Amino acid sequence: MKLFTKKGIAMIVGAMFLFLFHPFASQAGAIGLLNREISVSVADQSLRAVLEKIDRDYQIGFIYNDQLPGLERHISLSVSATPLSQVLDRILLPNGLGYKLVSDQIAVVRHSPPLPATGSLKGTVTGLPDHMPLPHATVQFKGSDKYTLTNELGKFYFPEVPTGTQTLLISYMGYEPTEKNVSISPEGTAEIKVQLHSTVSELEGVTITGIRRGEVKALNSMKNAENIKYVMSQEQIERFPDLTVSESLQRVPGVAVGYSYGIPRDIIIRGLSQDLSSMTLNGTRLPSTGAGGRDTDLNGILANSIESIEVIKTLTPDRDADGTGGAVNIITKSPAKDEKLFDAKLAGGYNGLVNRATYDAGLTFGERKGRTSYIIGASYARNWRGEDRVEKDYDTYTVNGTESTYLSNLDLDGYEIKRDNLAINGEFKYYPNDRSELYLRGSYNLYYEIQNRLERIFNIGEYTSADRVEDLRITQSGNWRDYHKNLLQASLGGKSYFGDMKLEYDLTLSQGKYDQPIYYSAAFERNGLSAGLDLRDPVTPQFEFSEADPYDTDEFTTGRYINRHDKSIDRDGQLTLNINKPYQLGRHKGNVKFGGRGKLKYNDRSRNYFLHDLDAGKFVLSDYLSGYSKEDHYGGAYNMGRFPEAEAMEEYYNGHPELFSDNETYTRQNTDPDSFEGTEYLAAAYAMTELNIDDLQVITGIRYEKTGFDYEGNRVNFDDQGNYVSTSPASTDRTFDGWFPSINLRYAIGSRTNIRGAVTRSLSRPSYYDLVPWEEVETRRSRVKMGNPELTQSTAVNFDILFEHYFKSVGILSGGVFLKNINDYIYESSYIQEGGTYDGYTINQTVNGANAVARGFELAWQQQLTFLPGIWNGLGIYANYTYVNSEFEIPGAQSTRTVKLPEMRPHVGNVSVSYEKFGFSGRISMYFYGTFNSELAENPDNDLQEKGRNQLDFSASQQLTERLSLFVGVNNLTNEPISDIYRDGRPQNDAVYGRWGQVGLRFKTY
Repeated sequence: MKLFTKKGIAMIVGAMFLFLFHPFASQAGAIGLLNREISVSVADQSLRAVLEKIDRDYQIGFIYNDQLPGLERHISLSVSATPLSQVLDRILLPNGLGYKLVSDQIAVVRHSPPLPATGSLKGTVTGLPDHMPLPHATVQFKGSDKYTLTNELGKFYFPEVPTGTQTLLISYMGYEPTEKNVSISPEGTAEIKVQLHSTVSELEGVTITGIRRGEVKALNSMKNAENIKYVMSQEQIERFPDLTVSESLQRVPGVAVGYSYGIPRDIIIRGLSQDLSSMTLNGTRLPSTGAGGRDTDLNGILANSIESIEVIKTLTPDRDADGTGGAVNIITKSPAKDEKLFDAKLAGGYNGLVNRATYDAGLTFGERKGRTSYIIGASYARNWRGEDRVEKDYDTYTVNGTESTYLSNLDLDGYEIKRDNLAINGEFKYYPNDRSELYLRGSYNLYYEIQNRLERIFNIGEYTSADRVEDLRITQSGNWRDYHKNLLQASLGGKSYFGDMKLEYDLTLSQGKYDQPIYYSAAFERNGLSAGLDLRDPVTPQFEFSEADPYDTDEFTTGRYINRHDKSIDRDGQLTLNINKPYQLGRHKGNVKFGGRGKLKYNDRSRNYFLHDLDAGKFVLSDYLSGYSKEDHYGGAYNMGRFPEAEAMEEYYNGHPELFSDNETYTRQNTDPDSFEGTEYLAAAYAMTELNIDDLQVITGIRYEKTGFDYEGNRVNFDDQGNYVSTSPASTDRTFDGWFPSINLRYAIGSRTNIRGAVTRSLSRPSYYDLVPWEEVETRRSRVKMGNPELTQSTAVNFDILFEHYFKSVGILSGGVFLKNINDYIYESSYIQEGGTYDGYTINQTVNGANAVARGFELAWQQQLTFLPGIWNGLGIYANYTYVNSEFEIPGAQSTRTVKLPEMRPHVGNVSVSYEKFGFSGRISMYFYGTFNSELAENPDNDLQEKGRNQLDFSASQQLTERLSLFVGVNNLTNEPISDIYRDGRPQNDAVYGRWGQVGLRFKTY
């Protein structure tokens, strides 16, 4: 049937004309009817009867519901030549009724009295004596449940306020509450400025400015938060001698850090590794700076360049669901209204292990004036770090007819590490009106590291007795590598209010890069040595040689040279939309919020390893010596001597490539399985509500997330002699999704005490590399290493209860318990394949495993003891402790066993005592954690554990003028080692890092 004929189009146009214009014609007719003059005379009749009489006499066409109250009331009326509208007002309004025009008829309806006149109110809350905005201050109408919180700029807004004089109650931790009267006019917007007086500044020598102001701001944000979180302001960060965000996070309750070369790198929240948490910047997920994983190395972000750090421990539906452990959100700086911001820092320092000077400088300036604001910041740090490591491996030997476990390798590593950090941040904001803002912000963080590594390895061939070894090989090697870990992020967005509805929108483009352009490695060997072995100190075994000089550089040779290149890029674009609208449910206030996020991601890794074999002859170590030596390795336990210069080997290879043959098996085995590329997308939507029922706040809702991925990898085969055979491409295309409901409760026992509870569902995604369909098939060993594109996301149900009390004298006392049930936990597995192509082969693969459980409790006490008399009121306490226990079942070759989760510190915490008075601020701090599983083995005795550790730090500052201060910080005062042991007690790895510190000046206008 043909719909769009000429006749059909004419009929459609005619119907549209009647639909559009008939209501206006009818409306005009009804209005004319209301002006028609009528005469009516009745005595003591029902209102219904009067309407029926008017309808009969004048053909009015009334319509109404027979159940309307008031129709049976009796009235008397006598009018002559009176407009119908006046008659209806006279008989309907006194009886609670009114009328409306409906097409060409008049509908009798309930009478709705006009709404009372209202206006609006906006204002700013600042604190004295420094006139700085107070975010998260409570602004409430006296005698009413109506309240709001100020935003980050100390501003608040009420869209509908009854006219007349109203009284506001304004409160903020650390400040005296106050009342403020304001006059509201109809349809007008009143504006007020409120200044609160500090309760702390009344104490002699103690002020609320500086570090106190930052602490107060953070605590108020935590107190009024809709979920469980900890906020660390920049001023609090400055109280510790920490350079990067990773270092600062070790001070937060419930957070532990994993070290790399003695530097905090991995973030472990409530016992769960960084793979189970998320890292965001201004609420947007950061890209990866790792090689194949989703992790972001926060060593790449200088603490000096940010405004604050949030550690979010219970999720709400408006946040990404991938935060089973928690979420770290880094917030960049932004100037307050009418504020000129200037912050300059210059510092120098020293590292005692490598005897090198360090430098640290930063400059941030910005202003908000009128309808625009801007901020620009740059920070640079050059730091030297070092590591002295003694690593032991073991094997089974037969000595005097008895088979036992003995030391097989002793590896001495000395690192000299130069780290350059550069941070550039900028933001421009435009305020079209008081209820809208647009922003353009960007950040670039460069983490560039050069490592010079010298290594001496003792490899034991056999034992003739428990203290005598033969067929001993010594390797002298030198490695030189550099790598970059860069973060680039740019965001365009804003927020606007439409009446009482708030719209937020954001488009963010991000790039994370891991790049290792240089890796030169030269290893020279000497074989056939014998020596006595002294194990009186099992941490530092000693060899006693009969040769005159076992380290004679003329005796060490090699016929090969290695160089490597490794690069990974993670790019994504994210679009976010949030809509928030308040509502009233009876006398209870609430908000409904909904929105979503879309993300498209591209990830690529190219790894190239090359082994160059010299066709004829040998290199001799004495011809390629570097100027770098280590004569006091590990506190003087070893004299390491001089080592090869790897760069000289690279120069020789580049000058004479014809003298070398490339080892294709080595190259293909170390390149093809690790190289991949692919894309991912995320589609997420959510709806949630906040409802305040007297002292109870309920935040509940649900989020849906769908992830799709498409990856391309390589399958690499080797023959039964271990030689390379072939490489073939492989690809996969899959999706996984899920619903993630949550509820967060906060019950206010008083104005400064909360009980919180939460039940949330979260996820953690497999790493990129684990999803790639790569394979490395070693026929000779009957072994296959492979990726697992069939992996699914882990999900968890999380339970939290927290008590928190905020002190009037600035501080918090809190304690809580948590439980996390993780389904499809992702872990590395080794199993024997039964059936199929690889029947009988050992398969090494990341898999989804049995459920894991993590449970524990947190305690925190943070308080300035301003209630103490005299000089003692400058004392402060910062202490927290977290206990975590976990269970996870892993299958083994013999049987399934239950273990603790790797990287889970059962005990972790901080103890810090500070003193602040007369412009001085100083503290001594200890960060500690207990022994934990770092690697799991098939044999439980070979499980690797990292021993518990305590690190002692000191920091202090002194105000020289109102804006200028002198500061000093020293890390690792006791040169505490990091040590790994096997479960049966054998020492495996011991490393020391020395002490380091800095002294400098800081100038701040805020």
